[in-house]
Amino acid sequence: MDVRTTVENAFLKWKGSAPEMITRLPQSGSDRVYFRLIYPEGQVIGAYNPSREENDAFVGFSNHFRSKQLPVPEIYVYYPDEKVYFLEDLGDINLFTWLARRSDEERFNEETETLFLTIAADLVRIQTEGIVGLDLSLCYPHRSFDRQSIVWDMNYYKYMFLKLIAAPFNETRLERDFDSLTRFLLDAGQDYFLYRDFQTANIMLKDGKPWYIDYQGGRLGAPHYDIASLVYDAKAYIPEGIRQKTLDRHLNLFASATGKSRESLQQYSGAFTLIRLMQALGAFGFRGLHENKPTFTESIVPAVELMNELLSGSALQIDLPALKKASEAVPLQRKYRILSHYQDLMRINLESFSYVRGKTINYDSGSGFVFDCRGLRNPATVTELSDLTGLDSEVIEFYGNDDEAVAFVGDCTNIIRNSLPMMRRKAILEISVAFGCVGGRHRSVWCAVRVASMLQSMPGVIVTVTHTALER
Repeated sequence: MDVRTTVENAFLKWKGSAPEMITRLPQSGSDRVYFRLIYPEGQVIGAYNPSREENDAFVGFSNHFRSKQLPVPEIYVYYPDEKVYFLEDLGDINLFTWLARRSDEERFNEETETLFLTIAADLVRIQTEGIVGLDLSLCYPHRSFDRQSIVWDMNYYKYMFLKLIAAPFNETRLERDFDSLTRFLLDAGQDYFLYRDFQTANIMLKDGKPWYIDYQGGRLGAPHYDIASLVYDAKAYIPEGIRQKTLDRHLNLFASATGKSRESLQQYSGAFTLIRLMQALGAFGFRGLHENKPTFTESIVPAVELMNELLSGSALQIDLPALKKASEAVPLQRKYRILSHYQDLMRINLESFSYVRGKTINYDSGSGFVFDCRGLRNPATVTELSDLTGLDSEVIEFYGNDDEAVAFVGDCTNIIRNSLPMMRRKAILEISVAFGCVGGRHRSVWCAVRVASMLQSMPGVIVTVTHTALER
């Protein structure tokens, strides 16, 4: 039985009838699969995860956090044997995509700063109130951020990043630094809820309010790791001003909530930022350098820059000479220098066109794609949609509930995204992408806009959209 059928059958078991519509949502790096299900009374998210332990943790943590009035999704029903649960639909906008869609002037303005300060306050509540009465037997795979967890992250960095990027290091001296850093981190204690993956992609925004997801890896730990995960998110490019204000807000509120002095907390902030960056670089190396996934290689250069800035400063409160030397050697490596070229700004010009009116292909940039959208369902054949365009909400909803259309634009996005590293290596910094349908008003317009929204979340790109048939 496929995953979609499993989720549909679970919904039928819950509601007694099949959903009116079910749409598979884009999958991230995990094995979890999400669907949006629409039925007469509303809509929900259906989740399938083959890991029973992760499901138990997420559902259990969610129910506990809801009892504390913390802003997490409500779990409506959980079927452990089917490995399916249904939860509150928080929409499609997370903090990462929200930032990516804003203009340069708006991205980190006063509204953004206020949002980050709100998130810092919420995190303090999750860490201090969320841990009270929490069933720690649900924690998977570790009950706490213990020595084994820390060593695993360090080795992830060493083998999946330093080795793959071919940076030289002295194994014995590096292990000595790893041991010193481990002991220092453990001195901070493990008394609060550690979210473990508190990044911009896991903070949903609904009606201007932040909501929190993907905490199934949570465990006992220190408070510094999560706030570092947020403000040192290499993909989000948080500016120093907002970063520092957010860190200060979290530190002050946490000290107030726990009675601990700000100074006793602050001494560990740099070290936890470091271990978080090491874990992230291990993931970027594995997914990017080993599995050749561009969305991860794009994050390597900014993450290395953040780590070297941290190692050269005074925030660490601990001397790690071998680690510092190894990290400083990374930018000198050939693989890194190639990646650094990926930071050059790439312009992607998207346009929709009509095959009836014709299309002139522009080869000036030396690269590009033309996608034929005529295989998709045509809203022009639907009376109430025929006079609309792909920019209208009714047509957007029409295609948003069409699995084939969603899969098509996802494939187009991946083709474009995966070509960018090759283009950059050839010094091509501008490409043209065209989407065509018969009239150039429905299918091609929707595809161009949908692909643009996904590409705009990438760092180092400028995306423009033109609808040639609508402008005539």
